[in-house]
Amino acid sequence: MLILNNEQISSLLSLEEITAAVESAMVSYENQSSSVPRRMHLDHGENTLLCMPSFGGGYFATKLVSVVPGNKNKALPVTNGALLLNDAETGLPLALMNAAKLTALRTGALGAVGIRYMTPANIDSIGLIGTGVQGLHQAIFACSVRPIQTIYSLYRQAEGFEKLRYFVQQHYPAVKVVACKMAEELLEKTEVLIAATTSASPVLPNDAALLRGKHFISIGSYKPNMQELPAAVYQLAGQLAIDSEFARHETGDIINAVERGWVLAENVYTIGKLITGARQIDVHQTTAYKSAGMALYDLFTARALYQKAVETGIGVEVAL
Repeated sequence: MLILNNEQISSLLSLEEITAAVESAMVSYENQSSSVPRRMHLDHGENTLLCMPSFGGGYFATKLVSVVPGNKNKALPVTNGALLLNDAETGLPLALMNAAKLTALRTGALGAVGIRYMTPANIDSIGLIGTGVQGLHQAIFACSVRPIQTIYSLYRQAEGFEKLRYFVQQHYPAVKVVACKMAEELLEKTEVLIAATTSASPVLPNDAALLRGKHFISIGSYKPNMQELPAAVYQLAGQLAIDSEFARHETGDIINAVERGWVLAENVYTIGKLITGARQIDVHQTTAYKSAGMALYDLFTARALYQKAVETGIGVEVAL
Protein backbone atom coordinates (compact mmCIF):
# COMPACT_ATOMS: atom_id res chain seq x y z
CA MET A 1 0.00 0.00 0.00
CA LEU A 2 1.22 3.47 -0.89
CA ILE A 3 1.38 6.24 1.71
CA LEU A 4 1.07 9.83 0.45
CA ASN A 5 1.65 12.70 2.86
CA ASN A 6 0.60 16.33 2.74
CA GLU A 7 3.63 17.62 0.83
CA GLN A 8 3.48 14.85 -1.76
CA ILE A 9 -0.22 15.44 -2.40
CA SER A 10 0.46 19.15 -2.83
CA SER A 11 2.97 18.66 -5.64
CA LEU A 12 1.83 15.57 -7.54
CA LEU A 13 -0.79 17.16 -9.81
CA SER A 14 -1.26 20.55 -11.44
CA LEU A 15 -4.32 22.59 -10.56
CA GLU A 16 -5.65 21.88 -14.05
CA GLU A 17 -5.26 18.12 -13.53
CA ILE A 18 -7.12 18.27 -10.22
CA THR A 19 -9.97 20.23 -11.80
CA ALA A 20 -10.13 17.68 -14.62
CA ALA A 21 -10.45 14.89 -12.03
CA VAL A 22 -13.32 16.71 -10.32
CA GLU A 23 -15.07 17.29 -13.65
CA SER A 24 -14.75 13.57 -14.39
CA ALA A 25 -16.45 12.85 -11.07
CA MET A 26 -19.28 15.22 -11.99
CA VAL A 27 -19.82 13.47 -15.31
CA SER A 28 -19.75 10.07 -13.59
CA TYR A 29 -22.35 11.33 -11.12
CA GLU A 30 -24.59 12.56 -13.95
CA ASN A 31 -24.22 9.27 -15.83
CA GLN A 32 -25.01 7.32 -12.65
CA SER A 33 -21.87 5.23 -13.16
CA SER A 34 -20.79 5.80 -9.57
CA SER A 35 -22.29 5.27 -6.13
CA VAL A 36 -22.23 7.68 -3.20
CA PRO A 37 -23.99 6.60 0.03
CA ARG A 38 -25.04 9.29 2.46
CA ARG A 39 -22.17 10.12 4.80
CA MET A 40 -22.33 8.88 8.39
CA HIS A 41 -21.99 11.11 11.46
CA LEU A 42 -20.92 9.74 14.83
CA ASP A 43 -21.04 12.23 17.70
CA HIS A 44 -19.15 11.77 20.96
CA GLY A 45 -19.70 14.78 23.19
CA GLU A 46 -18.65 17.82 21.19
CA ASN A 47 -16.47 15.71 18.89
CA THR A 48 -17.63 14.25 15.57
CA LEU A 49 -16.44 11.44 13.34
CA LEU A 50 -17.49 11.57 9.67
CA CYS A 51 -17.33 8.49 7.47
CA MET A 52 -17.67 9.13 3.73
CA PRO A 53 -17.51 6.18 1.31
CA SER A 54 -17.85 6.32 -2.49
CA PHE A 55 -17.50 3.98 -5.47
CA GLY A 56 -16.61 4.78 -9.09
CA GLY A 57 -13.99 4.85 -11.80
CA GLY A 58 -12.61 1.42 -10.96
CA TYR A 59 -11.93 2.28 -7.31
CA PHE A 60 -13.66 2.87 -4.02
CA ALA A 61 -12.59 5.14 -1.19
CA THR A 62 -13.42 5.84 2.42
CA LYS A 63 -12.63 9.21 3.90
CA LEU A 64 -12.60 9.43 7.70
CA VAL A 65 -12.61 12.89 9.21
CA SER A 66 -12.58 13.92 12.87
CA VAL A 67 -13.80 17.31 14.07
CA VAL A 68 -12.53 18.12 17.56
CA PRO A 69 -13.30 21.73 18.59
CA GLY A 70 -11.24 21.41 21.76
CA ASN A 71 -8.07 21.12 19.70
CA LYS A 72 -8.08 24.91 19.38
CA ASN A 73 -6.88 25.07 22.97
CA LYS A 74 -4.10 22.56 22.29
CA ALA A 75 -2.63 24.27 19.21
CA LEU A 76 -3.82 21.30 17.13
CA PRO A 77 -5.95 21.24 13.97
CA VAL A 78 -9.67 21.07 14.65
CA THR A 79 -10.21 18.89 11.58
CA ASN A 80 -8.07 15.86 10.74
CA GLY A 81 -8.56 12.94 8.42
CA ALA A 82 -7.30 10.24 6.13
CA LEU A 83 -8.55 8.63 2.93
CA LEU A 84 -8.15 4.95 2.07
CA LEU A 85 -8.25 4.09 -1.64
CA ASN A 86 -9.10 0.54 -2.74
CA ASP A 87 -9.20 -1.37 -6.01
CA ALA A 88 -12.89 -1.89 -6.85
CA GLU A 89 -12.36 -5.31 -8.44
CA THR A 90 -10.18 -6.95 -5.79
CA GLY A 91 -10.96 -4.78 -2.78
CA LEU A 92 -7.25 -4.53 -2.02
CA PRO A 93 -6.12 -1.32 -0.28
CA LEU A 94 -3.95 0.72 -2.64
CA ALA A 95 -3.15 3.97 -0.89
CA LEU A 96 -3.56 5.93 2.33
CA MET A 97 -3.58 9.71 1.96
CA ASN A 98 -3.69 12.83 4.08
CA ALA A 99 -7.33 13.92 3.70
CA ALA A 100 -6.93 17.57 4.73
CA LYS A 101 -4.84 18.61 1.73
CA LEU A 102 -6.79 16.39 -0.65
CA THR A 103 -10.04 18.03 0.51
CA ALA A 104 -8.59 21.53 0.14
CA LEU A 105 -7.52 20.77 -3.43
CA ARG A 106 -10.75 19.19 -4.60
CA THR A 107 -12.75 21.99 -2.97
CA GLY A 108 -10.67 24.54 -4.85
CA ALA A 109 -11.41 22.61 -8.03
CA LEU A 110 -15.15 22.67 -7.27
CA GLY A 111 -15.00 26.45 -7.28
CA ALA A 112 -12.96 26.44 -10.49
CA VAL A 113 -15.62 24.36 -12.24
CA GLY A 114 -18.21 26.95 -11.23
CA ILE A 115 -16.10 29.74 -12.69
CA ARG A 116 -15.40 27.79 -15.88
CA TYR A 117 -19.04 27.05 -16.68
CA MET A 118 -20.87 29.99 -15.10
CA THR A 119 -18.81 33.09 -15.91
CA PRO A 120 -17.63 34.82 -19.10
CA ALA A 121 -14.34 33.47 -20.45
CA ASN A 122 -12.59 36.85 -20.30
CA ILE A 123 -13.05 37.77 -16.64
CA ASP A 124 -9.79 39.03 -15.17
CA SER A 125 -10.66 39.54 -11.50
CA ILE A 126 -12.52 37.95 -8.61
CA GLY A 127 -13.76 39.10 -5.23
CA LEU A 128 -13.01 36.76 -2.33
CA ILE A 129 -14.65 36.66 1.08
CA GLY A 130 -12.78 34.35 3.43
CA THR A 131 -9.04 33.78 3.82
CA GLY A 132 -9.02 30.39 5.49
CA VAL A 133 -7.82 27.20 3.81
CA GLN A 134 -10.81 27.16 1.48
CA GLY A 135 -10.40 30.81 0.52
CA LEU A 136 -6.72 30.38 -0.30
CA HIS A 137 -7.41 27.46 -2.62
CA GLN A 138 -10.38 29.17 -4.26
CA ALA A 139 -8.05 32.01 -5.19
CA ILE A 140 -5.41 29.96 -6.96
CA PHE A 141 -7.87 27.62 -8.66
CA ALA A 142 -9.74 30.62 -10.06
CA CYS A 143 -6.45 31.79 -11.57
CA SER A 144 -6.01 28.39 -13.22
CA VAL A 145 -9.23 28.62 -15.27
CA ARG A 146 -9.43 32.35 -16.06
CA PRO A 147 -6.84 35.06 -16.91
CA ILE A 148 -7.07 36.60 -13.44
CA GLN A 149 -5.00 39.72 -12.89
CA THR A 150 -6.47 40.96 -9.61
CA ILE A 151 -8.01 39.31 -6.54
CA TYR A 152 -10.02 41.66 -4.35
CA SER A 153 -10.18 40.38 -0.78
CA LEU A 154 -12.55 41.53 1.95
CA TYR A 155 -10.19 42.73 4.67
CA ARG A 156 -11.04 41.41 8.13
CA GLN A 157 -7.68 40.59 9.73
CA ALA A 158 -4.19 41.55 8.60
CA GLU A 159 -2.90 38.04 9.25
CA GLY A 160 -5.47 36.44 6.95
CA PHE A 161 -4.92 38.97 4.18
CA GLU A 162 -1.13 38.55 4.27
CA LYS A 163 -1.51 34.78 4.23
CA LEU A 164 -3.70 35.05 1.13
CA ARG A 165 -1.30 37.40 -0.63
CA TYR A 166 1.68 35.17 0.09
CA PHE A 167 -0.14 32.01 -1.01
CA VAL A 168 -1.26 33.57 -4.31
CA GLN A 169 2.22 34.94 -5.04
CA GLN A 170 3.72 31.48 -4.55
CA HIS A 171 1.51 30.16 -7.37
CA TYR A 172 0.81 33.24 -9.51
CA PRO A 173 3.42 35.95 -8.85
CA ALA A 174 1.90 38.39 -11.38
CA VAL A 175 -1.56 38.40 -9.77
CA LYS A 176 -2.28 41.36 -7.48
CA VAL A 177 -4.16 40.88 -4.21
CA VAL A 178 -6.00 44.03 -3.15
CA ALA A 179 -7.70 44.61 0.20
CA CYS A 180 -11.26 45.95 0.36
CA LYS A 181 -12.85 47.10 3.59
CA MET A 182 -16.51 46.65 2.62
CA ALA A 183 -18.44 44.01 0.66
CA GLU A 184 -19.93 46.84 -1.40
CA GLU A 185 -16.42 47.67 -2.57
CA LEU A 186 -15.94 44.12 -3.87
CA LEU A 187 -19.18 44.37 -5.83
CA GLU A 188 -18.07 47.65 -7.39
CA LYS A 189 -14.72 46.28 -8.55
CA THR A 190 -15.45 42.79 -9.93
CA GLU A 191 -18.10 40.59 -11.53
CA VAL A 192 -17.27 37.33 -9.73
CA LEU A 193 -17.77 36.88 -5.99
CA ILE A 194 -16.59 33.80 -4.10
CA ALA A 195 -17.74 33.26 -0.52
CA ALA A 196 -15.64 30.80 1.49
CA THR A 197 -16.79 31.39 5.05
CA THR A 198 -18.66 29.64 7.85
CA SER A 199 -21.03 32.57 8.25
CA ALA A 200 -24.60 31.79 9.28
CA SER A 201 -25.88 34.99 7.65
CA PRO A 202 -25.27 36.51 4.18
CA VAL A 203 -21.87 38.07 3.65
CA LEU A 204 -23.09 40.40 0.88
CA PRO A 205 -25.76 43.14 1.00
CA ASN A 206 -29.25 42.15 -0.13
CA ASP A 207 -29.30 44.90 -2.76
CA ALA A 208 -30.41 43.87 -6.26
CA ALA A 209 -28.88 46.97 -7.81
CA LEU A 210 -25.41 45.95 -6.59
CA LEU A 211 -25.84 42.22 -7.33
CA ARG A 212 -27.43 42.23 -10.79
CA GLY A 213 -25.39 40.75 -13.63
CA LYS A 214 -22.71 39.30 -11.37
CA HIS A 215 -21.63 35.72 -10.67
CA PHE A 216 -21.73 34.14 -7.22
CA ILE A 217 -20.04 31.04 -5.86
CA SER A 218 -20.74 29.87 -2.31
CA ILE A 219 -18.24 27.34 -0.99
CA GLY A 220 -18.17 27.78 2.77
CA SER A 221 -21.59 27.42 4.40
CA TYR A 222 -22.38 23.77 5.02
CA LYS A 223 -25.27 23.50 7.51
CA PRO A 224 -29.04 24.08 7.22
CA ASN A 225 -28.76 27.15 9.48
CA MET A 226 -26.05 28.77 7.34
CA GLN A 227 -26.67 31.04 4.35
CA GLU A 228 -23.74 32.85 2.72
CA LEU A 229 -25.53 34.59 -0.14
CA PRO A 230 -28.47 37.03 0.17
CA ALA A 231 -31.98 36.36 -1.16
CA ALA A 232 -31.60 38.81 -4.05
CA VAL A 233 -28.83 36.68 -5.60
CA TYR A 234 -31.23 33.77 -6.07
CA GLN A 235 -34.10 35.98 -7.16
CA LEU A 236 -31.94 37.65 -9.80
CA ALA A 237 -30.39 34.40 -11.05
CA GLY A 238 -33.70 32.51 -11.21
CA GLN A 239 -31.78 29.25 -11.06
CA LEU A 240 -29.12 27.65 -8.92
CA ALA A 241 -26.39 25.15 -9.79
CA ILE A 242 -25.34 22.74 -7.02
CA ASP A 243 -22.60 20.12 -6.88
CA SER A 244 -24.71 17.16 -5.69
CA GLU A 245 -28.29 16.24 -4.94
CA PHE A 246 -27.28 15.78 -1.29
CA ALA A 247 -26.68 19.52 -1.12
CA ARG A 248 -30.41 20.23 -1.48
CA HIS A 249 -30.94 19.12 2.11
CA GLU A 250 -27.62 20.10 3.69
CA THR A 251 -27.17 23.85 3.35
CA GLY A 252 -29.29 26.87 4.12
CA ASP A 253 -28.36 28.56 0.85
CA ILE A 254 -30.33 25.90 -1.03
CA ILE A 255 -32.99 25.04 1.55
CA ASN A 256 -33.99 28.68 2.09
CA ALA A 257 -33.85 29.57 -1.61
CA VAL A 258 -36.42 26.89 -2.42
CA GLU A 259 -38.61 26.99 0.69
CA ARG A 260 -38.96 30.78 0.55
CA GLY A 261 -39.65 30.83 -3.17
CA TRP A 262 -36.54 32.66 -4.31
CA VAL A 263 -35.86 29.85 -6.80
CA LEU A 264 -38.22 27.15 -8.07
CA ALA A 265 -37.16 23.62 -7.09
CA GLU A 266 -37.05 22.58 -10.76
CA ASN A 267 -34.53 25.35 -11.41
CA VAL A 268 -32.04 23.88 -8.94
CA TYR A 269 -29.79 21.43 -10.79
CA THR A 270 -26.39 19.78 -10.55
CA ILE A 271 -23.58 21.63 -12.29
CA GLY A 272 -22.67 18.41 -14.09
CA LYS A 273 -25.64 19.12 -16.35
CA LEU A 274 -23.79 22.17 -17.67
CA ILE A 275 -20.70 20.04 -18.32
CA THR A 276 -22.66 17.38 -20.20
CA GLY A 277 -24.76 19.93 -22.08
CA ALA A 278 -28.05 18.79 -20.52
CA ARG A 279 -28.65 22.42 -19.47
CA GLN A 280 -27.44 25.78 -20.70
CA ILE A 281 -27.19 29.19 -19.06
CA ASP A 282 -26.46 32.73 -20.17
CA VAL A 283 -23.17 33.63 -18.48
CA HIS A 284 -23.78 37.30 -19.16
CA GLN A 285 -26.68 37.31 -16.70
CA THR A 286 -26.65 36.78 -12.92
CA THR A 287 -25.52 33.24 -12.02
CA ALA A 288 -25.34 31.37 -8.72
CA TYR A 289 -23.56 28.17 -7.73
CA LYS A 290 -23.52 26.44 -4.35
CA SER A 291 -20.98 23.73 -3.52
CA ALA A 292 -21.37 21.53 -0.46
CA GLY A 293 -18.87 18.82 -1.42
CA MET A 294 -19.30 15.10 -1.92
CA ALA A 295 -17.16 12.02 -1.27
CA LEU A 296 -17.04 11.20 -4.99
CA TYR A 297 -14.85 14.26 -5.58
CA ASP A 298 -12.38 12.96 -3.02
CA LEU A 299 -12.39 9.56 -4.73
CA PHE A 300 -11.67 10.85 -8.23
CA THR A 301 -9.01 13.23 -6.95
CA ALA A 302 -7.42 10.41 -4.93
CA ARG A 303 -7.51 8.17 -8.01
CA ALA A 304 -5.64 10.78 -10.05
CA LEU A 305 -3.11 11.31 -7.26
CA TYR A 306 -2.52 7.58 -6.86
CA GLN A 307 -2.07 6.97 -10.57
CA LYS A 308 0.41 9.84 -10.85
CA ALA A 309 2.28 8.67 -7.75
CA VAL A 310 2.69 5.18 -9.18
CA GLU A 311 3.79 6.61 -12.53
CA THR A 312 6.41 8.89 -10.95
CA GLY A 313 7.52 6.70 -8.05
CA ILE A 314 6.33 9.08 -5.36
CA GLY A 315 5.20 7.88 -1.92
CA VAL A 316 6.22 5.20 0.56
CA GLU A 317 5.22 1.56 0.05
CA VAL A 318 4.25 -0.35 3.19
CA ALA A 319 3.17 -3.96 3.67
CA LEU A 320 0.03 -4.56 5.71
